[in-house]
Amino acid sequence: MISITGGLFRGKKISTYKARKVRYTSSKVRESIFNLIGDVSGLKVLELFAGSGIFSFEAISRGAVSCVLVENDAKMVALLKKNIELLKVKEKCLVLEMDVYRAIPFLYKKGDKYDIIFLDPPYEMGHVSESLKMLRKNPLYAGDSVIVVEHSKREIPELEEGKKMVTKRYGDTCVSLFWVRGEE
Repeated sequence: MISITGGLFRGKKISTYKARKVRYTSSKVRESIFNLIGDVSGLKVLELFAGSGIFSFEAISRGAVSCVLVENDAKMVALLKKNIELLKVKEKCLVLEMDVYRAIPFLYKKGDKYDIIFLDPPYEMGHVSESLKMLRKNPLYAGDSVIVVEHSKREIPELEEGKKMVTKRYGDTCVSLFWVRGEE
């Protein structure tokens, strides 16, 4: 179980899988991310490689209006749906059971735009770079959006020239945030 750290659901626990080799975003890292982002009230969130969905649930707890959670693993999708029911946030959450590399162009073709895009892929498997390239080809950004990437200290997100990035390190985990401008 993981506890939500802030907002309306502060202290509520969501279910996780103990037996799986899944890395959950720690409460310290989540608190830091939301301190860096600031107020999320009224914002739309896209969580790629969603896993337990803890980032989206934190965002909703703190005032985000909607979250799309993309997860390819059927067991994790079932867990996501269970946690959505537990928190009673079905009207604010959409779970897409699909590969991230299919989901990004799918959402782009639909015309979806997000204020916060959170990526927490498996470490050191090339997903950080590939996901960011896919997002550049299929920009899902609202006006001013922030992309948050949780990654290994041995991975460096590749940015477009001229983009500003802030990176914080927590042991082996790094969180990089950068701001992008989408079409209004």
